[in-house]
Amino acid sequence: MVRSNAEGPGGVVDPARKEEFQWLKYELQTRELDLENQCRAMQETLEVLEESRKRYADLYDFAPAGYVTFDEKGCISEINLAGAALLGMERSRLLGMPMSVFVDKGSYKLFFDHLRACRLTGKKVITELGLIQKNTPAIYAQIISMPLPGTDDYGSKYRSIIADVTERKLMEKEMSRMDRLNLIGEMAAGIAHEIRNPLTTVRGFLQSFMRRKEFTQFDSQLNLMITELDRANSIITEYLSLAKDKPLDQSPQNLNKIVKDLLPLMESDALLNEKWIITELSADIPTLLLDSQEMRQLILNLVRNGLEAMLPGGQLTIGTFVETQQVVLFIQDQGMGIPMEIKQKLGTPFLTTKEKGTGLGLPICFSIVNRHNAKIDIKTGNYGTTFMVKFPASVKHL
Repeated sequence: MVRSNAEGPGGVVDPARKEEFQWLKYELQTRELDLENQCRAMQETLEVLEESRKRYADLYDFAPAGYVTFDEKGCISEINLAGAALLGMERSRLLGMPMSVFVDKGSYKLFFDHLRACRLTGKKVITELGLIQKNTPAIYAQIISMPLPGTDDYGSKYRSIIADVTERKLMEKEMSRMDRLNLIGEMAAGIAHEIRNPLTTVRGFLQSFMRRKEFTQFDSQLNLMITELDRANSIITEYLSLAKDKPLDQSPQNLNKIVKDLLPLMESDALLNEKWIITELSADIPTLLLDSQEMRQLILNLVRNGLEAMLPGGQLTIGTFVETQQVVLFIQDQGMGIPMEIKQKLGTPFLTTKEKGTGLGLPICFSIVNRHNAKIDIKTGNYGTTFMVKFPASVKHL
């Protein structure tokens, strides 16, 4: 027979031991309850922390900007979904890869100087550089980095934000290009008359000399001088087309009609060089508020550029169509395409690949389009080049 802890010798219950036993039992129950409460509180805390962790993970993964952590060698040790999308690769494949794989060759030094500046200063560093994505054109990206503490000092890891700023950079380039065009236009408007007056005087004297018998032997030279003066005068006229404040004579116009009116002239230019022009004009093109003379100049410039880009036998297509809130005029050639280094500079005055070109044809086209609140999109490759002039709904007829 087992004797209770509260029983004394002979099986007699000791009141003192019984009371002690009851107290210990109560104390045990109290502590057990406290432990249950503590466990419950810890479980609730863990649930809150897990919820917070999930919320942070969602914010991290689905943030609109790319979050990346680089190690001391510039390799990716952590990246969110936006960052992976920016680099064009699955996140799991990116971990451990050198960031330099995705950096444009011209930006290598910028990237490593960026990390070095972080390590040396221990402060936030901002750099813009080119990034290469798989099977897509290069983009401009802004990287903002902060060094994280390492075992000894800063520089063990770098936490960075990467944002695609391609659209902003292209807009800045476009604004810079338009500023240059406006400057050229202002200069042209200011000096055109001052130049034209002496040119007109010289041309008049040359024509007078050609009518005199004693200058008959110099007819060819005089003709050449008059031709060159006329060419100089035409260049001045082109300069004036770049003027920012050139007045527009707008009226309701139909792009299809303008193209059809110009078609005989354009077909004549094409046939002389054994090339062909076809049209794909949409029947439902609405009337637009346009300067008809400027539209003629725009179309002729783009068509002649397209014809000059093709070999004999090439076909050039002129068409129109309507897309969402836009009316589009396109000119498509079958040339060799435009090199990327040239495409990025299109619209810059005096940029030309032609022996006798002035480099003002496309800048004039860009100025005309800008004055009509439209824009030019260019698609080019080995198959040829397409210029698309997109007129917004704001210029549709009233």
